Amino acid sequence: MISSTIRSKEHIFQRKSHRRYNAHHAHVPSDENDLMIQAINDLKLTWKADTCKLQKHHVNYGSHCQKEAALALAQTKSMADEEGEASSFGQQENFASAWDEARKYQKYNSATDIPEAELPANFDWRNVKGVDFTSKHRDQGHCGSCYTVSFTQIVEQRLRLKYGKDMPMLSPQYMMTCNYMNEGCDGGWPFFHGFLAENGHMVTEECAPYKGKTKGDKCSNYEQCPAHSKIEKTRFVGKGYGDTSEKKMMQEIIRNGMVNGELNAPHIFHMYTKGVLTADGIKDLHKKVTSLAQVRS
Repeated sequence: MISSTIRSKEHIFQRKSHRRYNAHHAHVPSDENDLMIQAINDLKLTWKADTCKLQKHHVNYGSHCQKEAALALAQTKSMADEEGEASSFGQQENFASAWDEARKYQKYNSATDIPEAELPANFDWRNVKGVDFTSKHRDQGHCGSCYTVSFTQIVEQRLRLKYGKDMPMLSPQYMMTCNYMNEGCDGGWPFFHGFLAENGHMVTEECAPYKGKTKGDKCSNYEQCPAHSKIEKTRFVGKGYGDTSEKKMMQEIIRNGMVNGELNAPHIFHMYTKGVLTADGIKDLHKKVTSLAQVRS
């Protein structure tokens, strides 16, 4: 849920600039923002604000904030790495049985044919009989590329599921730079990337490395990159946009692999660093900050 105030700011931004609102560019350090970050972290909320968004002279601004993020290949470790698993994907001793388990719902002609009674209480593509079918997470940096980074990682996971072998990292940079239907680092829709990958193709990260920006980049820079993957069909989970449900998503995920979802993030999300940020939590924050303001006035 986004308040009318936040929506109006986004709409004004779009009308003036003809560009999509980008929360990654929204934060400007100031005394007011310092007070908000401090209030969020002092209150007993379910999430914390990023102290690196404080002004540099603030007492709680950490030295770690000065370190430059390596945008090109910044990744977190996969669960397999964290657990010290030396074997690469597809080489584990139990991989054959794990792959069979991962594909067991493909006995149904389509995801919607899976009976609700067969839907598991818990399911995690990072741990199918101990095998992680996902690829490593990536840091998108200050570029509004979540719709692209998530799209490429979902394709990587589905390719692993289909072919039972590891896949090279696919390039978000190529998709953002070459897809005129989206807006690069100013956001877009993964659905349109599906159209590009259907009618064109996807290339590897090695050939088109992630830069964390699209300004100054052009598609012709990657015309020599060999095609690696294509999308067979792009579709919504359900009959169309907004027709999905928890059940339909569960059926799709356990049969065919991960899906792209979209989050309508509020303006305050640019301060977020960890925890669970909910609509009710934002309401609670508003009440608590208003109460503090009244006490101090």
